[in-house]
Amino acid sequence: MFGRFAQQHTPPPLDDFPLKSYTVAFSLDRLMPGVDNIRHDVLISPIFTNATRKIAAQLVARHAGIEKRGPESPQSNWIKEVDGYKQLFREVMGDALNKAKARRDPQIECLAQAAVVKMLLGEIRFQFDHLVGMLKKSSRQSDLVTHNDWSESPKQKHRLQLLLQDREIIIQRVGLEICGFWAEVERNALQTMREAIFGRRAPFFADVIGTAILHALNPDNDFFTLAEYDLALGRRIEDPDRYETLLFFIRHLFSQLDRQGRADDGPVVEQRAANTPADPSGPEIERQKAYMRRIDGWLCHLGNVDLLLNRERTRSEYQALRKQKASAEAIDRAKRMMQRQQQALAFFYGAFRSKGLINRIAASYEMQPEYLTYCPPLSPQQVIQYLISPRARRQVKSRLKRMVNIYGRTFPLAPLDRKLKSMEYITTAKRKRHLVRFLNAFTRYHRDASNCDIIKEAMERVHIAADEKVVTLSRENNTLYEFLLPHEQAATKAPIINHVVIKADVRGSTDITSHMNERGLNPASHFALNFFDPISEILSEYDATKVFIEGDAVILSIFERENAPSDWYAVARACGIAINMLIIIQRYNEKNRKNQLPVLELGVGISYLDKTPTFLFDGSHRIMISPAINQADRLSSCSKMGRRMFTDKKSPFRLRVFQTLSDEEMAATTDDLFVRYNVNGIELSAAGFEKLGREIDLKLLPAGFGEMPDHKSSLYAGKFPTKSGRYQRLIVRESQIPVVDPATMQIVRITSRKYYEVCTHPGLYKWVRQAAT
Repeated sequence: MFGRFAQQHTPPPLDDFPLKSYTVAFSLDRLMPGVDNIRHDVLISPIFTNATRKIAAQLVARHAGIEKRGPESPQSNWIKEVDGYKQLFREVMGDALNKAKARRDPQIECLAQAAVVKMLLGEIRFQFDHLVGMLKKSSRQSDLVTHNDWSESPKQKHRLQLLLQDREIIIQRVGLEICGFWAEVERNALQTMREAIFGRRAPFFADVIGTAILHALNPDNDFFTLAEYDLALGRRIEDPDRYETLLFFIRHLFSQLDRQGRADDGPVVEQRAANTPADPSGPEIERQKAYMRRIDGWLCHLGNVDLLLNRERTRSEYQALRKQKASAEAIDRAKRMMQRQQQALAFFYGAFRSKGLINRIAASYEMQPEYLTYCPPLSPQQVIQYLISPRARRQVKSRLKRMVNIYGRTFPLAPLDRKLKSMEYITTAKRKRHLVRFLNAFTRYHRDASNCDIIKEAMERVHIAADEKVVTLSRENNTLYEFLLPHEQAATKAPIINHVVIKADVRGSTDITSHMNERGLNPASHFALNFFDPISEILSEYDATKVFIEGDAVILSIFERENAPSDWYAVARACGIAINMLIIIQRYNEKNRKNQLPVLELGVGISYLDKTPTFLFDGSHRIMISPAINQADRLSSCSKMGRRMFTDKKSPFRLRVFQTLSDEEMAATTDDLFVRYNVNGIELSAAGFEKLGREIDLKLLPAGFGEMPDHKSSLYAGKFPTKSGRYQRLIVRESQIPVVDPATMQIVRITSRKYYEVCTHPGLYKWVRQAAT
């Protein structure tokens, strides 16, 4: 089929281009159906729904041109109202994310997204129809009132007629404006929260609510695709530039490039669905579908067309690099990219020309400055046909002559004839630019159309429960998905399901106390002002509470409660408060050095237990009992042997753990018998590290930090939200515990056991931030 141009233009393989893939993970297949056993029952916050109804009504009236004016107008409060509405959206969708986190199932958030879109689209259409009904009623009343101004009734009827004519435009504009509010919240709040829980993903929801197709009543309209997508597509079955025909053709071209230079005989886009085997679930069909998804992943990533074909843009970059006297490697890389793009563009151009598409594409862009003069009565496709087909030219001329009396004006053809003449002189270079422009427009349209198909299919499976009986029945059967505001949730204090203990132990407290007493200073106030009091000020930020305070140590706890997924960050927040403890100590130590007062050093241990702690009461004072306290005490300790070995060594890491006993001795007891160096360090238990990986998206960092310990180590990083919603970065070092000779502390071998340090060194965090950018 494509043999002739394939032989003339041998393209480079796709592997030569840094193409990216746009993948969508949006499904509801794991969720429980509702009471009708077909759709999913969803209860959206009534307050948010009412706010959407109100704001949709105001915007419909505004875009219809009949909004109230004057001192009674709510316009002065509009900004405040929109800000309040954004906050409601954030809280409702935040509730959806927290529930998805609680179940470790992102499909719950997908369900919420489909539900709010369905609710919004329904509300906008309802408010438009309600406004039309009010105008019709007002017009009828004007006809019946004899003493009314006779000119008023025709005015209202004309206004109603214009409103009905603009129905599509008004509904689309209102939808895009409200979704613009949503998209702002997505970018500024929800995306960060989602990435912290589930990792980085394609911004499907932000993309789909921002597309005009979602709100268009007739997305196949030529005027719509030209205005929104710079795209004119054929509509007839036989048109070679029909969307479905073009999509198959472009997929095939990408498939050809993907197979270029490969020895294996992988899938290829060769057959339409009508020619596929009868078994729709056979392995070959599944293989073809998977390969089609791979091709579509490339097509839907909007920058890929330019990476593949836009030699002009790369040429500008190449010239800029030469002007800036960039490195020879960068200049050579840009030059090679230009050559590959030239080959790929020649391949695509030859393929499109052989299909008779190049003239159509050129005509679709050449006619744009003129087409509105003739549309209506013509359609944009008829104007394109006028420029490329002599037969169509005669038909168009005949039609325009017939339309003179209907439209009361003539349609001069001289501008189109001049376009027709100029098309004869369009250079190949310009036609290639038109082709790149067209493919950019087509892939954007394809991505948006595909996304809309996905969300609309999901919306059909959503039942927005409004009837109280359905809500009650679905809730009783545990099939109701509720996305509510915080104060709409049940206000009962849920039971504790697990907990974290943080112990911070001051190093050398006995010596500090003795020296201060000798100097006539107060060690108690020194510890209080430099340690205990500053820590108390940050407890609420991390949802932590004091268990008890010893003379030289503090023990804190963080609880996770049932049905409170928004606070299921106990380990992450424990790491965060531990980091801040050390920052506070360092800040006060600078002041103490200036005043010749003792500096403080800490060792911090963090232990997680997937159980409820027990409590007893001493009068009104509650006392917590938990094995996690003992483990945190061990993790925060520092042996004299370890301190002698490492005190003078400068390192960004402040924790070392060693095994000095034999494996048999270690296995004979459940006690922690490891030897530690922990001075201004934070050790996290293994169970705590595992829980941290469930709380946030922990990514393994690439090797590259130059000051890692000798024994095997890895770095992980992630972000978590504090109680106030501020996001904080964590870096955790995972290292294998070495066996050492207790006499010399020389490493004998490395065990499979691991320990975990919560890192605090500023240089390490700077390195991670730079690596992230």
